[in-house]
Formats: sequence, C-alpha cells, structure tokens
Amino acid sequence: MASQTINFITWNVNGLKQNRDQKFQELQNADIVFLQETHIGTGDEHIKDYKDEWYIFYTKYTSSSKGTAILVRKSLDFEHLSDERDNCGTYVVLKCKLEGQLYTLVSVYNHHTDAKTLDNLSSYLQSMTTGLLVIGGDFNTVLNPFIDKKCNTSRKIKNGNQRKLLLFVKKFMKSLQLVDVWRRKNPIKQDYTFYIKDSPASRLDYFFIPEECTWRVRSCDIRNSERPDHRPVFLEINNIPAMPFQKDCHIPTIFQWLNLKQYLLTDETGSLLGEESSQALSEVDIFSAVNSLQVSDTPRPDDIPVSFYKDNIQHLIQYIKMLYDRIHSGAFNCSEKHFNETVKSPHDNSQHFFNVDYLIIATILAKRLGDYLESQSKDHAPKDSATVMITPKTFCTEMRLSHIQDEIEKQKQSNPNLYQDFLIVKNLLRDAPEVDTESVDVSIERDKLLDQGCPLTPVLIMLALKCFGSALAGHLKQQDILVFKDSVILCTQPEDLEKVLAAVRERANEVFYIEELYRGNVNGKQLKCLGNESMPEDWKKREAETLMNSIQYKMDKGNTESRVCEQFDFWSVINEHKEILMEVGGRKKMYAVVTLQDSDEVAVAPTNWLSLDKKQCYWPPFKSPDKCMEAVQSRIKPETGGKPWEKLNISFHREYFTFEKSKEEQQEMKERKERSYLLSTGFPGMLKRQRLESTQEMLKQQLPPAPSASTSRMSADDKDELLQMLRDIKSTVQENSAMLKKLLKDNTASEVPSSTSIAPKDVKTNLKLPLRTIKDVARTERQLKKNATTWQKYVRYLSRLGGFGQKDVIKNIMQHLLTDDLATKFNWQGRGIKKPFSKLILTDVIRGNHCCTNTSHIHIEMLYLLVLCCIQSLGELCDDILSLKHYHPTNFQ
Repeated sequence: MASQTINFITWNVNGLKQNRDQKFQELQNADIVFLQETHIGTGDEHIKDYKDEWYIFYTKYTSSSKGTAILVRKSLDFEHLSDERDNCGTYVVLKCKLEGQLYTLVSVYNHHTDAKTLDNLSSYLQSMTTGLLVIGGDFNTVLNPFIDKKCNTSRKIKNGNQRKLLLFVKKFMKSLQLVDVWRRKNPIKQDYTFYIKDSPASRLDYFFIPEECTWRVRSCDIRNSERPDHRPVFLEINNIPAMPFQKDCHIPTIFQWLNLKQYLLTDETGSLLGEESSQALSEVDIFSAVNSLQVSDTPRPDDIPVSFYKDNIQHLIQYIKMLYDRIHSGAFNCSEKHFNETVKSPHDNSQHFFNVDYLIIATILAKRLGDYLESQSKDHAPKDSATVMITPKTFCTEMRLSHIQDEIEKQKQSNPNLYQDFLIVKNLLRDAPEVDTESVDVSIERDKLLDQGCPLTPVLIMLALKCFGSALAGHLKQQDILVFKDSVILCTQPEDLEKVLAAVRERANEVFYIEELYRGNVNGKQLKCLGNESMPEDWKKREAETLMNSIQYKMDKGNTESRVCEQFDFWSVINEHKEILMEVGGRKKMYAVVTLQDSDEVAVAPTNWLSLDKKQCYWPPFKSPDKCMEAVQSRIKPETGGKPWEKLNISFHREYFTFEKSKEEQQEMKERKERSYLLSTGFPGMLKRQRLESTQEMLKQQLPPAPSASTSRMSADDKDELLQMLRDIKSTVQENSAMLKKLLKDNTASEVPSSTSIAPKDVKTNLKLPLRTIKDVARTERQLKKNATTWQKYVRYLSRLGGFGQKDVIKNIMQHLLTDDLATKFNWQGRGIKKPFSKLILTDVIRGNHCCTNTSHIHIEMLYLLVLCCIQSLGELCDDILSLKHYHPTNFQ
C-alpha cells in the first residue's frame, strides 16, 4: 500500500566532511532530504558511503563552498525519471515517482554571488516540471525583514547583495506561483533557521510549493539541530492524488476545444466577437501566465489540463484575447456563464480548482495588482517608527468589496487602466451565496468569495490588509504601510502607537491577526522591543540549545552520564536555560489563567479564545463540565454550529506553555482566594496554614539538585531551616485535624452503639457496589429515578450497614457507595470541574436510611466531608465547608 504522507527535510549542513555520522543520524525521520553546502569536490565524495540506505543525487563543485544534493530513502517506492545537476553546484532537479505519484524535486543553494541561478532555474521548471513541484533550500535572504530577521529598528536590508537576492527570489516565486510554506502555516510566528555569532538570527531556509498545491501540506516545522548555524526545516506532504488516475486520459484537439468553448466567444445572437479593445492582453502576458501554471493531476471543471494549453499556446492566444475583451467590455458575466465555476478537492474542502483559461486571466490580473501594491510600498520603515503587523488568519474567506472600495475609487481618476482591472476582477470572483432579500437591502452588492487556489486570492487579501491598516491609522499625520507577500506592516510615530492599538481593539475581528512588533524610539531612547531585536544573549541561547542537543545525542548513542558531565555542567545548563529551551524549541504559550468577572471564577482558557487586548474571552455554552474541559484542552475553534460563542469580560493573569502548568496556577490562585476569605472571617488555623503554603511554594521553586558531590553537601543552617519547615508542616496538620474534630463535635448528637449494627464486611447484596466510575453513578441514578423497588433495595442495604454511632454509620455508607478514586471526582456543590454530590438521588437515599432519620441535614453533609477529607485537597474541603454556612451559621463561631 502506498504511503499516505512523505516527510521532507531541507538543511544547510555547512560541509559533510565533519561529523558526517552525526548529521545523517538527524535525518532518520526523513524520506526525502535536500542538502545545501555539501562542499563536495572531486575526490571528496564521502556521501557515497551512505548509498546502501539512500538513492543519492548530488553536484560536485569544490571542497570548500556550495554543493547541493537530494537523498531518497531506499525504503520508498521510488522510480527515477530524470535529473539535472548544475555544474556550479547551486541546484539539483530530480523528476521521479514516489509511491506511484509524480514529483519534481529541487534542492537549491542560492549563493550571494550568483545573479542568474534562479532565472535559469525558473525557465527550466516552467517548461519541464511534471507532478507536484517541491523546492527546498537556502536562499540567503529574508522575505520579510520585520519578522524573518532579528535586526535594527528600520528593518531595512542594507546589504546590496542581500537586496539583489531578495529581488531574484521574489521574481522566482512569482514565475512559478510559489508559496512560502512555513510562513503560510505560521502567519505570526517568529522563528529562525540561521544563527551565527555576532550576526542577527534570520530565516534563510525555505520550502516552496505552488499556490494551487497548498492543500497537500500537512505540516511544516523548523526543528532543532546539533549544528549551531543552520536548523533544518521539515515538511510533511499528503501523497494523495488530486483525482483518480485515468489510464486513457482524453486530450482534445484544437477543433474540439473551440467547439467546447464556443459559448464563451459568442453574444446572445450567436455572433462571434473578435474585435480587440485598447485593453487587449499582450502575448507576453499570456505566455508568462501559462508558463507559471503547474502541470499536475489537478482536476478541472472542463477536464482540460494545463499541458494542453502549454502545448497549444500559439493557437490559443487569440481566443484568450477575445475572452478577455468580452469580460473587459462588460458583455460577459462570469457567474452567469459559469466561467468561474470550480471543482473542490476530494481531500480538502477548502481547495478549489479552476479551468485553465480562467487561471490565465486571473494570473495576469493578479500580477498587475501585485505590481501596483509593491510600487506603492517602501522597502523599509521610517527611522525610529513603531511597527504593527497585520496578517490574514485564513486564505479562504468571503470579502465584501466595500473593504477595498476606497482603493478602487481612488484609481478611477489617477489610474484608469488599473481601475478597469479592478472592475474585471469583480466580475471574475465568484458570488457568495444569496442572502435573504426580505431582511437585507437588495441594493447592497453581493459579497465575493476568495477561494484557495485562485491566483487573485493572495493579492486581494494583501490589498484588504492595506486598506484595513489605512483605516486604522488614516487619521494620523505620519503613517506608512509596507506590503509583503503574506502580511503588511503599519508604521507610525511612537506617540501614536497607543491610538492605533485602541483602534485595533475597537475593530477586533476574526479575519486578521494584528501583532505589535516594535514601539520605536523617542528622544533617541528605545521604548520597547517585542521579541525581534538582536541581543548579545541570542548567541548564548543558541549555544545552550546546541549544547543540550549534543548531550542528548551522546546519551542516545550510549555514552554514560558521567562521561558527558565531565565535559558539561549538565544541571547548571538546565537551570539557567530552562525557559529559553522551551522558547527556542518553537513552543507557543497555549493557555491562559483568567478570572471570569461575572462569576469571579478562576479559569483556564486557550489563548486563541482571548481578545487582542486580553480583556475578553470566548466561553463555551456547554452545560457539561466535562465537555467544557475537553473544549479547553483541545483548544477548539470558539464557535458552535458556525456561530461564535459569547464573549465574557475577564481579568487576565498569565500565559503558560502547557495545560498542566496553567491548571497548577489556577489551583494556587483558588487557594489564595480561599485563604484570603477565611482570614477575613477569622477561621482558626488559617494563619498557620498561610505560613505552611508559603513554605511549600518556596520548596516548589527549588529545582532538584544535580547528582554530584558539589550539590550533595548541605550547610548546618540549611539543615536547621529544613527541619523547622518540617515541624511547621506537622504542626499545621495537627491543627487542621483539631479543626475538623471541633466542627464535628459541635454538630454531633449523642452517639451510642446501635443494636442493629452489622459489621460492613458481613453485608452481602446483588447491588453493584461500590460505584467505580461516573457511568456507574449515572446508571444508578437512572435506576433510582425510574424504579421505586430499586430505591427500597438501596435503603435496605444501607440500613443494614450500621456502625457504632451515626458518624460511623455515614462513614460506612459512603465507603460502600463510592470508591476513593470516584469520590475525588465529586464535591458538595460541584465547584470547578467536579460534579455536585448534593444533586444526586443517592443523597436522598442516604437521608431515607432509617439509621439517619434523626441525623440533621448538616450532620450528613459534614460527615460526608469527613469521609472525603483524606482524598480531597484542603482548599477544596474548606470550600465545601463554607458552602454549608447557610445551613448552620453557628458552626462557624
């Protein structure tokens, strides 16, 4: 059976001579590997040592620079079709079949001195690509200096070679309609692949695939590595054909194709329209658009593949021009003629596939709009300005034309040709589903759909982002908007930043991410930098990460811990860089601890439920605590049935990487609140408990000592302090026990041995007790509710348990009803995520037991608490005790 996914790695190894085995060890989880800077010259072909495990395709250049390779694991079903290797060592192209599917694989090292590499490669791939195109490599430049590089405040690429390389890479991506896969999957994340001492960290290593093939990507990650300079990028691809393979795929002739398309070329009377307008497309535009499309197994509504257009472009130019003229003149409605109809991917409902003639026209218009946006954007931020990034949450959405209407109208006088292009774009886009015309003004223009797979979607989203940024800061005297492929950067004066952020909070929406990057400089003083500045400790962090990876690697290889620790102070590194290692590993703070202001409840919420200003939080409408907890842990999208949940006002406390850590903080905050309340009511023993918990907190914060002689020694003062802590703990436990005894004594009726008492072990019944799970409780509750006979069975059984006094009776009853594990899932009122014992029918059964008929309501509840006191936390126990205050206020004197 063919593999459903294929794992790729692209990695600049900076030479394969040193640490070869170690480097190949890091490739164990990969099926396909793209390597750069292999430094293989004549006589240095050590890579062949691994030919038993890999099919290897590589360049030979020199032993000190350049060099690329593609490795295919031999366990894959692999069929070699052809390969092309650059004699300057900058790329390898491999056409092949992997697990039965066609691929064109490209490993690139874009050296900073090469001016023509990407142009030549682009021309080759436009005509020779077949199947899915996957490009990986080191391109030696950043695509967005604001988020892909830790640099100075202007974020300007000052190096001349770097600027040229960026232009070459942008041109290369446009020529093949490529997507930066990692950035598409991580729109606001800042992570880097290149670290070198005394230089800013950068993201220079990329995976590119065509826009129309993005549905194939399952994941893309930047991983840690033994190497201190470059980190590998991992890509997981769905190895699933876009449509079933057809052995005898029918390719029409030109005559058949013209008959098929005749309805697009004639007016209502059937007359052929052939007159060209002043806006007719040039042949250069059409050739460029056709060449940028990918030849693959993509389905089309008319079943005509890209290869037909590439093979017959000379004969089709006039048709494309005529079609464009009809759309341009307004005589052709794309929706009514079904020109913009799509086929959805059978594997991804968000992916749409268009007919090739539609893609050609859409590609040409997308290029024109993209060129316009770039011409309006500066390449760097004004000096000392504050910056905010705006980026889309999704590339599949509905867009109201009103979002960009101001931009369209602005071109009416200044740029009539571009204005006309906008009108054609409006015609090309699919209409959103019709609304209820009785409740909505029918004069309002229909929304348009931005489909994943349409060449116009990315550029129109960029335009919408630009317009959104202008609306946020349009009232300011000085503001600039820089447009990049996947985001726009809004630049303002530092003193205006808070106004912009306030406007952001007013316009909070589900369409755009808005990320504050930099607060700028005032009077030469930097106000604040949010995680994107180059700092001296960056290299130390990277070195610490590399060191930890090295230690783990050596341990995995069988080295003893003692030998490792001879070279590295293992525990001190962990202590010093514990938080850093979590950050550089790419982990994101996923959960937040908040207080819901309406109920004053401390809760854990996923960070994706919080508003931008962290003053509100979506909250699920589920009644079941278990379902709410599952929603929190799974970080599900905050909506039900497509409708967003209600937003609650919150007080934000702190964010954490894991759910467990956030739960710990939630519990600690609850206990602090309980302690504060109990202290204010004069509850005995709380001062001592406060001292105990302060001591416990101090102990928690201490990391375990290293297993070495240096940490095993303890001073006399340390020992005395530890012994005193233990005495405090013992004293507090005794006081807590006395507190519970006093509560019971004040509420206990005279207790004498019952004449009907039977030892619990002598009681036998066919009832399935004790209950062990929540399902058991639910089953029992249903039986008690429906069947009076079952009720009487339980009462008789519980009555026979007996005990020495009412306290012993209740204790026996509880122990025979619930296991300890199940009891921990309840408390009296059902606070937090636990279930309310007071609401169970079993509670009424206990009250119905004749041994308890003279026992007060508060007595049963207090004894229930006593039974659970050994398996509940003290804070939860006190919470339950306080909930009984409305029954018997005198008990709390």
